[in-house]
Amino acid sequence: GLLAMYCALAYSTLQMQRSSFLFINSGAQYPCPASIFSAITVELGGPHCRTDHRGIPWQYDPASWAILTAIGNYRPMNGGHIVFWDLGLVIQFPPGSSILIPPGLIRYSFVKVPAHHSRYSILQWAGAGIQRFLDNDDRTDLQFALSTTKKEHEAREGRRRRDHLASIGMFP
Repeated sequence: GLLAMYCALAYSTLQMQRSSFLFINSGAQYPCPASIFSAITVELGGPHCRTDHRGIPWQYDPASWAILTAIGNYRPMNGGHIVFWDLGLVIQFPPGSSILIPPGLIRYSFVKVPAHHSRYSILQWAGAGIQRFLDNDDRTDLQFALSTTKKEHEAREGRRRRDHLASIGMFP
């Protein structure tokens, strides 16, 4: 798909995560059987702005790209633009358009469409939770915290910082 074509290393990383997670959790299912993305969010209009980037940066996996697709009934000249706040960009985003974004690293929102039009979007994404589960030897963060020493916890946080920086290098 789109990610494999433009960012092969990130795609193969997410594909390995998917395979490992489903092997360990045989009862788990992804929303779409052939997709590497572990989640789908359908935004049914209204204001939308992805701005919550407070906290520890390495909790957001840059390799966890997402595909954002615009749908709806609106004229792209009159609204529905996508705004990338960190880049200072505003781009027309007509219905049917798709774009790859790293949602853990970039803030975005949409320009409102007129009242008599509608704008929706579909976001296919792979959150960092699955990678953290695998990094924790198949345990949630809470299970890991309750069953490890302070030294093991510090070592894991160091690996997360290192892996976060390595993931940023996956950008084409």
